[in-house]
Amino acid sequence: MRLALRIAAFVLPSTLATMAIGQTTLPQDIVGSSRPLSSAQQSTVEEFASGQMAEMANGDPTEVVAARNTLVQTARRAGVTGVFLRAYSKAILPKATDILAAAEPMRAENTLRVLAFLRTPESLGILVSSTDPAKIDDEGRRLVAAGLLKVAVEGGDKSGLDSAVLTSTARSLAENLDEDSSWIVVLEELRALNTIALSPALRKENRNEIRGIQFGAFQQLSNRIEASNEPSELVQAVYRAMLGLREKLLDNSAAGDVSNKEIAKTLRLMLKNIADAAIKQWSGLQQNRRSFMAYEGVLRVGSQLLSLLDGRADPKAEALREGIEAGKTELAAAVRNFQS
Repeated sequence: MRLALRIAAFVLPSTLATMAIGQTTLPQDIVGSSRPLSSAQQSTVEEFASGQMAEMANGDPTEVVAARNTLVQTARRAGVTGVFLRAYSKAILPKATDILAAAEPMRAENTLRVLAFLRTPESLGILVSSTDPAKIDDEGRRLVAAGLLKVAVEGGDKSGLDSAVLTSTARSLAENLDEDSSWIVVLEELRALNTIALSPALRKENRNEIRGIQFGAFQQLSNRIEASNEPSELVQAVYRAMLGLREKLLDNSAAGDVSNKEIAKTLRLMLKNIADAAIKQWSGLQQNRRSFMAYEGVLRVGSQLLSLLDGRADPKAEALREGIEAGKTELAAAVRNFQS
């Protein structure tokens, strides 16, 4: 139950931050400044941030939530500019880093929610680092950070997240998810990769690279799934993320940026791995209907994605889905035909 509450919690900032937007104390000429802040203005921002972050670090839970909401609301103020967000981020990050280092879950996770709305390269970097299982062994904290990435990268024209930053973020995120054993964390990371891939801030060459990173992440996960002797929970993340990707690619304007042979080739390798895994793990899948449906779902949605990428139906890929429904022998035959 405790982890479930933390799973739900990362969606709260977008709703709570719509409350009482006017209850912030920074003047509009600062949050709406299009020029570098003066020394006096910068001092005002630092004093405001310092007071709120002190509440985040030392207040009781009610005070922490109030401070979080005020900090988020300020970042979402009408007319806020990138100039202000950079100054605001600079004032918040040192104190945020201290709170995260203390590793108290309630304070750390609320601090991550603040960082998501700053939308600067530095704040995004801390969020991504917080999804790294080599650094953060708390699954709930990694989940909160991963779930907030979608918020962080959707900054629009006020964001300091340019094409190069988003590309670097995608690379780091793919590395982190390849080491994570929690399928729910991996799922949020895969969804974040798709959000990055659809960002209007991307240059064409970077969008193609990120699509390659995204599908490469699917392939790496399929390698891990195929290596297991028993049904892997990671397939739950792959299946659900592919469902979301399919919906985006059904929009022709979004599908056009991924129609290339290299990505289709990567997807084919992934589907073969999942089919091989199903054959290898067949006994376990027969005893676990939930897992079986996820494996079948990956093959089904994967064949649909191939059709979108290639612009035509792929009967050999479709045969994989039909094969897993028919039985182990039929699936093995479909795999052999898929390779030919």
